Amino acid sequence: MSSPTPAVLRVRADDGATLSLQRSGEVVFRESRLVHVEIDRVRHERFDDPEVVITPGAVTVTGLLEGTGVLAVWSATRLGSGDVWELGLRLTNAGDVPVSITRMDPLAAHLDGGRWSTLWFRSAWGDEFRPERGTTDHHTRLESRSGRSSHGMSPWIGLERPGAGLVVTPAWSGNWHIDISENSRVSAGISTWLFSTELAPGQSVTAPSVVVAVGADREAAASTLTSAIGQHWIPRSPASERLDLEWNHWWPYEDAEVTEGVIAENAAIAAELGFATATVDAGWFGPSDATTYWGDHRGDWAQVNTERFPSGLGALGDSIRSHGLRAGIWVEAEALGSKADVRRTHPEIVALAVDGRRHDPSYDLQSQSLDPDDPTFLGYVCLGSEAGRAFVLESMSSTVTAMGAEWIKLDFNVDPDAGCTRTDHGHGAHDGLLRHYEGLYEVLDAFRERHPETVLEACSSGGLRIDLGLARHVHCFFLSDPDWTEHHLQVLWGARLLLPPAAILHWSWSQWRGDHPQNQLDFSALTRDEFDTLLRAAMLHRFGLSMRLPELSAEQRESVRTHTALFRETVAPFVRDGVLRALTAQPIRGGFGERVPAFQLSAGPRHVVAAFRLPGGTTPPRVPAIELDPRGDYVVSNLATGNPVTMSGEDLLWRGIPLDDSGGRLSSWMFLIEPATADSASDPAHSGTDSAKD
Repeated sequence: MSSPTPAVLRVRADDGATLSLQRSGEVVFRESRLVHVEIDRVRHERFDDPEVVITPGAVTVTGLLEGTGVLAVWSATRLGSGDVWELGLRLTNAGDVPVSITRMDPLAAHLDGGRWSTLWFRSAWGDEFRPERGTTDHHTRLESRSGRSSHGMSPWIGLERPGAGLVVTPAWSGNWHIDISENSRVSAGISTWLFSTELAPGQSVTAPSVVVAVGADREAAASTLTSAIGQHWIPRSPASERLDLEWNHWWPYEDAEVTEGVIAENAAIAAELGFATATVDAGWFGPSDATTYWGDHRGDWAQVNTERFPSGLGALGDSIRSHGLRAGIWVEAEALGSKADVRRTHPEIVALAVDGRRHDPSYDLQSQSLDPDDPTFLGYVCLGSEAGRAFVLESMSSTVTAMGAEWIKLDFNVDPDAGCTRTDHGHGAHDGLLRHYEGLYEVLDAFRERHPETVLEACSSGGLRIDLGLARHVHCFFLSDPDWTEHHLQVLWGARLLLPPAAILHWSWSQWRGDHPQNQLDFSALTRDEFDTLLRAAMLHRFGLSMRLPELSAEQRESVRTHTALFRETVAPFVRDGVLRALTAQPIRGGFGERVPAFQLSAGPRHVVAAFRLPGGTTPPRVPAIELDPRGDYVVSNLATGNPVTMSGEDLLWRGIPLDDSGGRLSSWMFLIEPATADSASDPAHSGTDSAKD
């Protein structure tokens, strides 16, 4: 199969600097301005006498914005050899008087070719990646005002017209925007809501970058994006590359039933079932009182709740390691509970909205433990302050050191909205959120440098801070708090358009102690196939489990053992280096959307194909495969039975892999597809073209 001609991004110095983008003869961006900047709320797009510098894989434009004393440096950097670019913008006050920057979009281009269709996602707690569709016939504004990138909407939009696909995603963890006007102008960057940053003469500000990807269609553009993010963006380390299977205590025990004995008992079984890490979630810290609520005391990380863990963190880590596992720990290092001692002992780090503003009512406020007696309290440590950065870095570092942890689940259950407005933190009254996230990225990089052996998992009320800004500083993201199979597959279908499998973590259907209605399940009543299906659904990315392991039946333990081995030995290499594509439309929670969703996880010429029959679904006779050579032969192995057959690439592409549900008994299938060799083609076990059955 021939490779497509690489897309061409061109920048011209004439007419105040312009941008165009073409792929395979299709114009994506016609001649357009580079940026949209507002200085003292006046719009500026043209560069005076711009200087254009082209180097391998990058182009930089430097010049004063027309009619101002602000020097702009705009850049487009190609990620590897793919059709993906990071667009950057840095502004410096080269004048003699202060200026106020109120908008700084690194992308401000015009789409070419008439109407484009659009796909984007709403996002709320337990309802992440809910799809919305439209066209560029109407103005579309996507925006976060919660202070978290994925609370309200996900920072991603995909566009498509015949012959071309485009993805636009702000690489930012705070408030952002994407605007598409009726004349097909698309602009993106940090949100302008309650934002401004003051630059004294000589001062600079770097805008959050925007990443764009193009392809033959929207799916191709997204696959190009996630491949580049996997290869050139997310941090890689020996610890991260292990793809440890993780057991976590949270949903079955929460902070009400967890003790060091519970952890030890589960860790022993987890090791026997093939897990590599046991993570202690919330409930380990704070006052020594078994009735304390985890959210009230966040920030008091130096305190261990000795009612639950009388032996302390060091002994807890030793206990986990004694079973041959690595220890992991949860910490919400940015957050402050309303009852936390540190709130009073370190008032200099507390984020405050001293103007007493109320949050934007367009989203449901999700912050934990706000203080009704102090409306200025935002519930988090301001990392725009040097003291705040030092506190959070030391909190994370001392916690993992005390436990000997090699996994940290970094949560953030707070909506900062427009951010801290204190002016004694080193930031202004209206750029506190910008400086907080710049500080967070700095802290995470410093932590990884100190603790290269530790895997950093980002979590934010489940999946409310999933973005490429944070993806540069952590190893993986937790997708959502709920994880029942239908919901998980909805979320995964959306998340795989932004993140590679190596950056995705979700657990299979958990045993919930709480009363979340959809996640309730009588695990003791499940058939072997039903239990297998809920495990397999979470195996196309980093795999984890949150169950009461001592209560699993012998058959269920054997199923877990079988599937952890399958993940380690067969699936993990695809997760580490592969791209996850959807073979069907998106399943939608509540019984809507595709009822037999299928996915293909590809690494080079090898592929894993998985399909899942959800309630209300009817098993199709076949599931298609993609990205195959129609002239080649492939060995297709059923990963449940090992039964291999040889099929032609043409047959797999046009007809698909046969599915057999054994009269309705089976609800999930996983297949390995590999190029046939001369040896395999002559093997009688690999003969046939129509029976890849269970």
